[in-house]
Amino acid sequence: MPDGLLSILNSPITALALRLGVIALLTLLAQWSLSLFIRQFERQMEKTVRGPERLARLKTLAQVGRGAASVIIFGLAALMSLHIIGIDIAPLLAGAGLAGLALSLGAQTLIKDFIGGILILTENQFTIGEVIKVGEVSGSVERITLRATYVRDGEGRLHLIPNGDLRTISNLTAEWARAIVDLNIQYEADIDSVMHVLEEAAAQAQADQALQAKLLEPPQALGWIGLTDWAVQVRLTAKTKPGKQWEVTRTLRQYAMEALHKAGVKLSRPTQVFQLDQTGHVSVSNPTPNPDETEQAPDNQKINSKVGHPA
Repeated sequence: MPDGLLSILNSPITALALRLGVIALLTLLAQWSLSLFIRQFERQMEKTVRGPERLARLKTLAQVGRGAASVIIFGLAALMSLHIIGIDIAPLLAGAGLAGLALSLGAQTLIKDFIGGILILTENQFTIGEVIKVGEVSGSVERITLRATYVRDGEGRLHLIPNGDLRTISNLTAEWARAIVDLNIQYEADIDSVMHVLEEAAAQAQADQALQAKLLEPPQALGWIGLTDWAVQVRLTAKTKPGKQWEVTRTLRQYAMEALHKAGVKLSRPTQVFQLDQTGHVSVSNPTPNPDETEQAPDNQKINSKVGHPA
């Protein structure tokens, strides 16, 4: 080998260039491997994930992760190159550590929101269009980002809920739902006859063509579920498709009310008795199980006020 070429290969500059070249090659290899992994991951998601909206969000999340990983790869490559050149990177690392600590302390809430958003997307806790309840807020999900979830309630108000605050979530439209109709029947009614009437109402609801597409199981009359001071409570239920429970509840209640009315069964309502003394002071007595009892009070002494509760 010529002496000139040998001296070039043995020179410090050549050794430095070779080291930098190796770092650049490893960086490109890591970047290529990352891109290959992301592409394979996206193809797998296209085969397994249902719903274009969830697929789009997961792809976005994958691209965000790819960008963060790329920043880490190039940052490590830059630090290694500086170290090979001879620049002391210890102050840089210390400064970066202090800056990261200050950023993490100042943005704890934001970091918590981003982590919560990642968990929502990866665990598929809910999707756009589903109805959820978070604390006192209940409504349809209109938008999901890494930082917040946007929920519109029944009155049209749009609530922005940070993902870090989504601790307990009730998904009202996940997989299936249940329609529940509670009715208050008078104590004097024959419960066996009432149950027969409600079973007929459930059968009529099941035969409704418009309702069949929303049902997963036939409606059922559960019968006597509880007592109050003024009524016997009975219940009708039906397992429905997600988001259809409110429509089924309205229709099922309509069938039940019509059937009870035809059978002559009256719904119960509480009665409060207002006592008016000679000084003009008004006192209210407790509700009585039988509303007819208060009708026998002496004139000018009792004022009967029937406060109806919805069935």
